[in-house]
Amino acid sequence: MKPRRLHHAALLTCLLAGGLGCSGPGDKVASRYPVDTTTIGPGQQLESAPGWHQDAVIYHIWVKAFADGVYGDGIGDLPGIQGKLDYLQALGVNALWLSPIFECDYKGDNMHGYDTTDYYAINNRFGTRADLKSLIDALHARGMRILFDFVPNHTSTKHPWFTSAATRDSWYLWKTDQPAGWGLPWGGGTPQDVWKSGGNTYFYTSFATDSLADLNFYNPDVQTEMRKVQAFWLDRGFDGLRMDAVRYLCEAGPGRQADLADTHGRLQAFRTLLDEYSSGDLHPHPGGDPARHSAKVMIAEAWTNDASGVAPYYGNGTNEFHLCLDFSAPWAISNTITKGDATQLTSLWEFEQSTYPAGYRSATFDSNHDNLISRPGSQYGGSKAKIILAEALTLLSPGTPILYYGNEVGMSGQSGTDLNLRQPMDWAAVAAQSAQPDSILSWCKYLIQARKAYPALRGGYATLSTDAGPAKALAYLRDGGTERVLVVANLTASTQTVVVSGLSSHGVPASGPVQAILGDLKGVSALAGDTFTAASLPPHGVRVLYVAGSGFQSTLHGDLP
Repeated sequence: MKPRRLHHAALLTCLLAGGLGCSGPGDKVASRYPVDTTTIGPGQQLESAPGWHQDAVIYHIWVKAFADGVYGDGIGDLPGIQGKLDYLQALGVNALWLSPIFECDYKGDNMHGYDTTDYYAINNRFGTRADLKSLIDALHARGMRILFDFVPNHTSTKHPWFTSAATRDSWYLWKTDQPAGWGLPWGGGTPQDVWKSGGNTYFYTSFATDSLADLNFYNPDVQTEMRKVQAFWLDRGFDGLRMDAVRYLCEAGPGRQADLADTHGRLQAFRTLLDEYSSGDLHPHPGGDPARHSAKVMIAEAWTNDASGVAPYYGNGTNEFHLCLDFSAPWAISNTITKGDATQLTSLWEFEQSTYPAGYRSATFDSNHDNLISRPGSQYGGSKAKIILAEALTLLSPGTPILYYGNEVGMSGQSGTDLNLRQPMDWAAVAAQSAQPDSILSWCKYLIQARKAYPALRGGYATLSTDAGPAKALAYLRDGGTERVLVVANLTASTQTVVVSGLSSHGVPASGPVQAILGDLKGVSALAGDTFTAASLPPHGVRVLYVAGSGFQSTLHGDLP
């Protein structure tokens, strides 16, 4: 059994005070650590220009499942992550997003951490603040970054704010009678789903459970305290955050429970605070150059399958989120591979490019911790070629890719229950695949290496036509400056030759040379005028080809056998 690692003096104080002050509501009660910035060390934070997220490959870790460190109880923790940094750096990722690490109520098999009981304390199953500081320091020493999962919309009903008379009534949403006309904020449902009995009154919960209660973001004290939480952890060296359930911060009545203008106002206040770190107006870096400051990044979980519904969460492109998780992408990628239809995916990328504000960046992923879609290892029936193609479409997408732990080795995980998607990391598969040049893991490394080596793979996007059509092949061009990289994929179970056209209209010299970054040329090393022939492309194979520029480096690997 892992030691509980509690801050005993602070816990005793909270207990004696009936729970008051454990998390510091607004200006009425001080936060537990209101001015403690001692965990920042000289030079700890990376000093780099804003925009690093555009070049990032983010690795999403479900902390409980990833790696047990020094405690030997089989539960993943912060020291366990630190012990795997050699692996993560060799994989090529350069930023980590951790699932919630703060104190929570439920600590059973599917402990998720979205039921916060103390925003200022580390979950005692995961370690201590000293463990966190050690991890942050170690990451920054390697030039890597780290983001925390921030849950401002709701708390556990065991949180002291909810149980204390000082904050209970004004910090949450209450009705004296069971309201009528309400439903779930994303549609459907009944008033009973979102209004739960809290004694003689009813409290509001977006997620249809009496264990969570939505905070009242019309209360200025709530807004102030949540920004204090944000600043508290950014002060301690985090490079940014992923914000949970952002669509639901404000509610204005039945059917007006999501995507309100008031919600965007609250989110923009979070961004304003975040940007002060970049400008140096707030919390300068101890020991660092005062003229240079590490940019912080915000990622939105604005969960909707309608890409147009995501656009408002970028604000004007500079005043809300840097990245929004692209919940349309996993199924678009899946349909490309399993249904042999690239139209949904290319239409999505084109829509985002033409509709979202300048400066937008989608956060592309093919699965995550939620019951959205199966892991690629299950979604594609264990087919190595299909799994690699899914990772290629994720890692070579126009967005910033997020790689969910274990997907790089093809871990299985069938949707239906989210616990299936949160199983222990398969370190045996890592060991086996590390020695195999054609493994899923090796191909993920090649793809990440290619993305990092060629600016075009982090730049613009254009769909290209093929003679096979979108039911059998996918071709698109990535561009950066004068550099152009062509991605061609076979969507069928048979070897086929694919002719790609329209290259010269996107800055590719007619009849110019072609060099293979990934895959084989099969004797075709130049364009034929405006077209290129990808000869004998293997079933569900993908090739990454350098078609313009002067920065070609080398072929990383040939076709998958």
